[in-house]
Amino acid sequence: MALRSFFAQDSSSLVVASSSNGSIIGKPIINNSDTPNGTVFTYSGGTGITVTLNDTGGGQNRFNDDQEDDHVITDGGGIVAVGTEVEAESHIRVRQLDSGGNPTGPEVIIYVFSQNGQTSNVWGFATSAPLESGQSYVKVGGSNTGTARYNDFVTCFGDGTLIETACGPVPVEELSLRQLVWTQDGGLQPIRWLSSAKVRGEGAFAPVVFAPGAIGNGRELVLSQQHRVHIALPVAEMLFGRAEVLVAAKHLCGLPGVAIREQEAVRYHHFVFDRHHIVKSNGILTESFFLSAGSVAALERGPRSELAALFPDLAGGAAGFGRTAAMTLNAKEARVVRSCLKAQGLTAAA
Repeated sequence: MALRSFFAQDSSSLVVASSSNGSIIGKPIINNSDTPNGTVFTYSGGTGITVTLNDTGGGQNRFNDDQEDDHVITDGGGIVAVGTEVEAESHIRVRQLDSGGNPTGPEVIIYVFSQNGQTSNVWGFATSAPLESGQSYVKVGGSNTGTARYNDFVTCFGDGTLIETACGPVPVEELSLRQLVWTQDGGLQPIRWLSSAKVRGEGAFAPVVFAPGAIGNGRELVLSQQHRVHIALPVAEMLFGRAEVLVAAKHLCGLPGVAIREQEAVRYHHFVFDRHHIVKSNGILTESFFLSAGSVAALERGPRSELAALFPDLAGGAAGFGRTAAMTLNAKEARVVRSCLKAQGLTAAA
């Protein structure tokens, strides 16, 4: 069994407002071949959910076209029935329309999903970038071949981070629900929830980049500023009573090869176990996503609701999720650790 989860939206949230094909006006999005260029869609938003399927063929990191037998829904999130055979039917490329009806901004790919081997029986879609609720989009192109990688679909590790699993290192964007991940304190643990978000890589959202070897990492590591890194340092026990501590990535800036990098966009990935754990990413120890009032509040409405369903204790402020896997340091404490790491040539990191 190869379970793959991704964020999908009900086809009813993207309706044809105008088209040279009069038969599709007023109806939800359909496949590319029945949708002429120039067709205008209205997006209502608010219907996204995480969907899980069992991918048994065609490359398990790709959602394939014309291979519905190999892609069977195990959790349809209420928008597609469990047991349904599905495929990635086609791509439709759109651009947003401004108030004057003119195309504006970059192209967005809409990945159209059909069911039961019927090309026009569309149940949902995903997108390469977020659509704005209440806005209109015009079709500018498309493809009848719909195959795409699951990580192309938009829903805090950066893309490409290698997470140690029972099967060896796996890129974070290719992890799947219930996949077994190596943890320092709990052995192999199944992922209970995962999600990703693409944001502008500026200000508080700009990533912290660790150059290869900066803290023992084998390759470049990209983390969000608040994502914490595990540090084992003898002096930490003398100062804080714990030899192993967690330090926010942004508080390690200033070490050789560690800096905030502003960029146009960055995609962050989160995954959650039954409790907080230390995992291995690009060869160093970092934390899994920790459920706290602040971290949950930072998520969009859909992921927040999903987490609340999985972890009912969140209603009480996430206290029921337990404590962090190691002591976490504040900014002042982290500065002391950073100075010690500089003095010891970073050998105590990880």
